[in-house]
Amino acid sequence: MGVLTSISRGLEAVSTPLGVLPDMVYAAAAASFLLLLIVYVFVTPSWREKKRKRGRAICVWLMFAIYVLLILAVTILGKRTGDSAVDMGIFTGSWVMETLVKVAAGTVAFVPLGALIMILMKGKYQAAKSMGASFALALCVEILQLVLKTGVFDLGNLLFHTIGAGIGIVFVIVWKYAFSRKSAFSYAMRLMLSILIVLMLLETAAFGAYHVLRTTGQEHMDENISAAENQMISKNTDGSDAKVSSDPDVIWYNGKAYRYNHDLVTMLVMGIDQESDTIEEKDDVSGESGQADTIFLMVMDKSKDEIKMISISRDTMTQIKTFDYKGNYLGKSKNHLGLAYSFGDGKVTSCQYMVDAVSNLFYGMPINGYVALNMNAVAMINNAVGGVTVTVPEDMTQVDPSFAEGAAVTLTGDQALKFTRYRDTEKDFSNNSRMERQKQYLVNFIGQAVKAMKADMGLPVSLYQSLTDDMVTNLSLDRSVYLATEAMDMHFTADGIVSLKAKSKKGSVYDEVYVDDDALYDLIIQTFYTEEQSEGESK
Repeated sequence: MGVLTSISRGLEAVSTPLGVLPDMVYAAAAASFLLLLIVYVFVTPSWREKKRKRGRAICVWLMFAIYVLLILAVTILGKRTGDSAVDMGIFTGSWVMETLVKVAAGTVAFVPLGALIMILMKGKYQAAKSMGASFALALCVEILQLVLKTGVFDLGNLLFHTIGAGIGIVFVIVWKYAFSRKSAFSYAMRLMLSILIVLMLLETAAFGAYHVLRTTGQEHMDENISAAENQMISKNTDGSDAKVSSDPDVIWYNGKAYRYNHDLVTMLVMGIDQESDTIEEKDDVSGESGQADTIFLMVMDKSKDEIKMISISRDTMTQIKTFDYKGNYLGKSKNHLGLAYSFGDGKVTSCQYMVDAVSNLFYGMPINGYVALNMNAVAMINNAVGGVTVTVPEDMTQVDPSFAEGAAVTLTGDQALKFTRYRDTEKDFSNNSRMERQKQYLVNFIGQAVKAMKADMGLPVSLYQSLTDDMVTNLSLDRSVYLATEAMDMHFTADGIVSLKAKSKKGSVYDEVYVDDDALYDLIIQTFYTEEQSEGESK
């Protein structure tokens, strides 16, 4: 497993339990904590000694209460496991970056708690008593998870929480020492401690930003942006009556019950063929916004950590929204799927028409997002990952001298565009062979892109910025962060690309592709549903 993937899994493991509380709760707690800290540091020094001590004690107690309440809230409101379990292992599992991230987070989380307890502790043996109190609090957290069945009693967590609290206690001891003396060494210690505090605050702020982006991105990506209605119904391929479930998520197919998998994220990926070098918006005319030349429905299954790409022919005959030249709606008609894009504005509206058409083709299956790229951008993306090596499946020397049948070619620049875009319009059904080339290119591109990102972690950001004029997408920053976090942990192979079973026919003007409805229904069941283990409901 790569370091980047391990870090991603570790951050997700830390962030997920925090999702039990709304982000506004954390924001309010942080604001209250900061306000109390400002009062403690900048306001109370001007008060008289007795009032200053009492005021500072109140500030610390309030900060301590806020912090403890947050920890208990996350523990008590956490997802119930339904079982009680004890994990006595400390270094269980593979010692990889993922484990280090979780250990570091668990340790750092208790540093402020140890510091606050040390400040509040009075009398002799303050450090020892503070350690005892910190250990008792960490123990209570683990016991609560065991009793309330919201987690596992984890000896490792208990240890690292206590260590974190100990670091906070030592920090307070060193702080008091540095500020009780006036020497060059003490001033240097003050500077180092101040820098350490700033770094911890920046780290906390960075993780907080990541957590907010990931959780809000997940909420947004759970939304179905398609206007198509769910048309899945129970059926048997032999024509006999199928059982019917009252649960809208459950359908019966060939005597078995299947439940819709809500752990899916679906993205419509399109390559747009326009006359311009960039994706242009056209509001004044309908039907002239270009076509969706390449169409893939990407399905990310979070429960299996798998990505499937469903290749759909642009010539697929299906119901699409049609408009006259002035943009007046004419209703739906059976036409080439790729034409749905042309009736929009060339950007957002065109993408929405494609989303609705593809979702309708797939019996109303939800689509959560879309990305449309100008086909000319292929050259830029190809070069950004260092070129993609392919095996030329047929003689294409008329397109490029190096494209001899069977030749292994590392595509650069316009070669990538030629390989994925070219089709002989003089031949019937030439789009089918082009789709096969696009599938090969996609598989090899993903493998090369992974290598390129390991060498340059900033590549996705720089590529995203450079594609601004060549791309239309509904992926905001929070959606992108969430998708990136999920995708890093998923695997994708050549077997993950499937094409719709269909028959090609010569139309009056253009090629037409008619999808095998039974095969499509079966693909939907296998991709979007999981088989129920129980007997389900009777008819």
